[in-house]
Amino acid sequence: MPGPLEAHLDLFWHVEWDLPRGVVHHQRLLTLPAVHVVIEAQDATVMGPLRRPWVRDLSGQSWVLGVMFRPGAFRDVLGAPMSTLTDRGVPIAEVFGPAGEVFAAAVREAVTDEERFAQAAAFFTDRLAAPSAEQVAATAAVERVIDDQAIVRVADLARACHWSIRQLQRLFADYVGVTPKWAIRRYRLVNAAERVARQREVQWDLLADELGYSDQSHLIRDFTSVIGMSPARYADACRTPTGGRSG
Repeated sequence: MPGPLEAHLDLFWHVEWDLPRGVVHHQRLLTLPAVHVVIEAQDATVMGPLRRPWVRDLSGQSWVLGVMFRPGAFRDVLGAPMSTLTDRGVPIAEVFGPAGEVFAAAVREAVTDEERFAQAAAFFTDRLAAPSAEQVAATAAVERVIDDQAIVRVADLARACHWSIRQLQRLFADYVGVTPKWAIRRYRLVNAAERVARQREVQWDLLADELGYSDQSHLIRDFTSVIGMSPARYADACRTPTGGRSG
């Protein structure tokens, strides 16, 4: 990530597919509390933080370029509380004006990934100011959740950040777009999925206690709802070799 953008952007990503006629690939992705600016062959959208998995059917031949903002880093660009963009997407021009459509057109005209990423870097370098103190605080709070798996409750995070619970809730509503409880639970589910993929046997009662769940059935219900399959099926899928290749 170019230096001036590091405080705001997490990564650039690009997906391209070319599927045989009649073949549909069902894509389901785990979502995190971040904003994505998404450029496609026909559309250009600013996607707010989604609390549900992102699901899409891919067919034919096409591509998508995305710019993922760090949690808390889009509020000052939006000029409104992030909670107004939660679980929804808006046309790029609604946030960036006509310049957003010009940017999307330039990305579509680019030939290589490198050219597309260069267009994105130039566009956002011109538009992102130094982060505000509130942005820095919000991003740091989410990163603390990511880095410290011992944080399983909002009170844990409030103590770590030296904020009251109410202050933390207001900061997250304004700058992150989800509640602190939701963010903690989502990242702990990511940890659970990594544990399931890595270990041959998982002691669910102990894992549920580690992650702050009331019991293992609650953890398993959450896991199945978010990941899209039961922990047992997910473990099997992680350990079953496939003949294809991923990209």
